[in-house]
Amino acid sequence: MRVGDRFWRESDERFSQWGLTDNHYNVLRILNGAGEPISQSEIGRRMLSSRANVTKLVDLLEERKFVKRLSCGDRRVNLVELTDEGAQWIADTLPAIVGAAQERMKPLTREEQKTLFALLGKLLNE
Repeated sequence: MRVGDRFWRESDERFSQWGLTDNHYNVLRILNGAGEPISQSEIGRRMLSSRANVTKLVDLLEERKFVKRLSCGDRRVNLVELTDEGAQWIADTLPAIVGAAQERMKPLTREEQKTLFALLGKLLNE
């Protein structure tokens, strides 16, 4: 838990330089990976987050013009789409984000990293 907490705080500090949190980044990654507009409830499901929390995250990302909400036939459903600005931001910041992750994992050998990921995966899939 201490390791997770430390990584979480470091992640928050990293994303604060862009005025975002790691949860904002997760929304952008989900949309980027989806390749098409998806509902806020689907974003929440993928993040294991509440709909209210996703709404707040999308509000800020929409304000920054990284995403846009699309009207849908069902007024209860909000589809969210990654904008060109959002995709460009991901592309521009990816080297810094990947570099920070690689730096964090540096104390472990490549083999140790593989073992760690495999073990954590087993715990997640339990």
